[in-house]
Amino acid sequence: MRHRTMRHRTRASLATALIAVALLGGGALPTFAQTAPPARDIRFGIAEGHKSPLSKQVNIGWERLTFGWSAIQPGGPNDWRADFAFTPQMLQNELASGVQVVGLLQFTPPWAQANPADGQRSVPRNLNLPWDHQDNYWGQFTRRMAKHYAGRINQWVVWNEPEIRNEDPGGGSSWTWGGGPAEYYQLLKVAYRNIKAGNPNATVTFAGTSYWLDQNAGRQQFFRRVLDVAAGDPEAAANGFFFDVASFNIYRAPDDLYRIYFEMKDTMRTYGLDKPLWITETNAMPYDPSVPCADRYHPTKNPSNVPLDVQADYTIQGLALSLAAGWDRVEWYQMVDSNTCNESAIWGLARDDGTLRPAFQAFKTAVNYFAGFNRIAFKPLGRWDERWAPWPRSKQSYYPNWQVYQVVMDRGSQRVTVLWNSDASPLRVRIPSVGTSARLVNKAGQETPLTPVANWLVVDLKPASARGPFDPDGYFYIGGEPLIIVQEGVPADSPIIEPRLGDPGSATPDFRIEVSPAALVAAPGGAVTFSVRTQGLEGFAEPVSLRLASYSTQRFPDPVDTPPQTITPLFPENVALGESSSITIQTQPDVEPGIHYFSIEASGGGIAKTFDVVVQIEG
Repeated sequence: MRHRTMRHRTRASLATALIAVALLGGGALPTFAQTAPPARDIRFGIAEGHKSPLSKQVNIGWERLTFGWSAIQPGGPNDWRADFAFTPQMLQNELASGVQVVGLLQFTPPWAQANPADGQRSVPRNLNLPWDHQDNYWGQFTRRMAKHYAGRINQWVVWNEPEIRNEDPGGGSSWTWGGGPAEYYQLLKVAYRNIKAGNPNATVTFAGTSYWLDQNAGRQQFFRRVLDVAAGDPEAAANGFFFDVASFNIYRAPDDLYRIYFEMKDTMRTYGLDKPLWITETNAMPYDPSVPCADRYHPTKNPSNVPLDVQADYTIQGLALSLAAGWDRVEWYQMVDSNTCNESAIWGLARDDGTLRPAFQAFKTAVNYFAGFNRIAFKPLGRWDERWAPWPRSKQSYYPNWQVYQVVMDRGSQRVTVLWNSDASPLRVRIPSVGTSARLVNKAGQETPLTPVANWLVVDLKPASARGPFDPDGYFYIGGEPLIIVQEGVPADSPIIEPRLGDPGSATPDFRIEVSPAALVAAPGGAVTFSVRTQGLEGFAEPVSLRLASYSTQRFPDPVDTPPQTITPLFPENVALGESSSITIQTQPDVEPGIHYFSIEASGGGIAKTFDVVVQIEG
C-alpha cells in the first residue's frame, strides 16, 4: 500500500495581513518582461492569502477563509459576531483585489455541542430537527451566514477533513469531526438547504477530504461512504445529493492529483452524479533549515519532507497535472506558516517572518504562464519497459509509468508546454517547433530564447530524486526540475504529440508495438480481447494500421489469408501512437476446438512489423 504523510496541524487563527520583510533571501522578485500577466484566473487559489499582501502579486482568482462557528456565536444562538474574524474592511480589501473569497464553515461552539467530550469537533445538537426549525442551531447559523455575506461570499465549504478520526495514526490536531458519514450527511443536507434559503445564488461544497488517510487505513473513501448514506435518502436525488461541488485535499505527489480526479469522477457516476471537482489544499512539505525549530522537520525525522527546490518543482508539476486532469479549481495550502515552533508542519509559500520560499516564485511562474488557457492536453512519453503494473492500465495501481511528462496549454496563438523528467538520469528531450518564436522559462520565471534545431525545440531535463520508502524501484513521486517552453505564433489546432528523446536525427524514425497477453482461452461462442500499445521513436508520428496477415491452426498448419467464418478477428482501423487499443477475436458456437494462430501486420510510415496472437478454443 502506498503511503502519504499525514499532516499534523491545527487551523491557524485568522489575523491581519503580514508585511513581508524580504523577498527570496532579500532580492527583488524577477520581472516578466516578455509576457504580461493575464487577468486573474478563478482556477488558481491560495488558502488564507489575506495573511500576506504578496499573495496579490500572483494572479490567483480565489482564496479560502475559515469562519469558525465557535468564534462567531460563542455565547449562544443569539450571539452574533460574524465580522469579528474578518472586519468588513478586511473582506472588502480582498474582494477589491479581484480575488473571490470562499468561506469554510466548521467547529461547534460549546452551547451547541451534542457531545461535549468532542469539543468543537462535536456533532451539533438538534441537527436532526427539521432543517428550518428554530432550534436546529447549525441550520440557523448557516442560513444567517449565507444571508449576511450574500453578494460578497457566495461559495461555502461545509467543514474540512471530516474523515479523520481522533484515533487515526497522525490524526491528532487534524481531527475536526466527531461524527461519522451519516452525521456528516445530515450536517451537509441541513447546511445546503439553509445556505440556499439565505442566498439562492450560493454554491455549497462537500468537505475537502484528504484521500490518503482513508486509503492507508483500508477504509472506503469518506466521500463514497457519505454518498452511500445519501443514496438511501429519498430526498437526495432531487436535490443533487445536497452539494454542488466536491473538494479534496491532496498532497505530495503530482501523479495523485491526476489519478484521483478520474477515480472521484467514476465514484460520482456510480450515483448518477457529475459535479465539479476542486483541490482545496495541495502542497509538498519542505525541509527549511532557516525556520525556527527547523530540526523537527529534518528528513531524518520526517522522511517525506523535501528540499525547498523540490517543493518548487512540485508546485509547477502539481498545478500542470491538476489542470490537465480537469479539476475546476486548485488551491495551495497555505500563504504563510502558522508559527513553525507550535505547529508540526510548514506549509506556507512565505515563512512566519514574511520571507518567501522558492515555491512562491514557482507558483507565480506557473499561474503567469498557465492562466487563461483555452485548450489543454496531457501527452507524456511512456516507458516501454514495465517494472510494475502501471496505472491506468492497472486500475489497482497508484503508479503510472511515464518517463517524460508533458502538459500543453494553448491560449490563442501562444502554446505553453511544461516538461519534466521522471528518470534517475538526465534526459535530452525535444518537441516540434510549431510557432514563429520560442523561449525557455525556468521555475523562477527567467526567460531565455530557444532556437529550433531541424524544426525541433531541444532541452535537457534534470533527473528526479524524490522517492518514497514504499515506491517501486525506479518510480519518483516528484519529477525533476520542470521547464516551460513558450511558443508564439502557433496556428490554431496544431497537433500535440509525445515528446521525443535525443537530438534530431540521432536515430531512424521507428515505432514499437506490443500485444498483451500473447494467448487467451475462449469458449465456443465467446470472445477474447488483446490489448495493443504502441510507441513512436525518434520522431515517428504516422498512424499505425493493423491487418490480418495470415491464419493457421494445429489441424491446418499451413497459413491462409482468411480464417473460417466461425472465428473472426476485429481490428481498429488505426492505433494512435502512445495509446492503448484492442484486438477482439469473436467465435461462433460451432467453432473448431483447438489452438488458433493469428499473424497480424502493423504498418505505418513505410515500416511494417508482424506479431502473433493465439486463441485456444475449449473443446
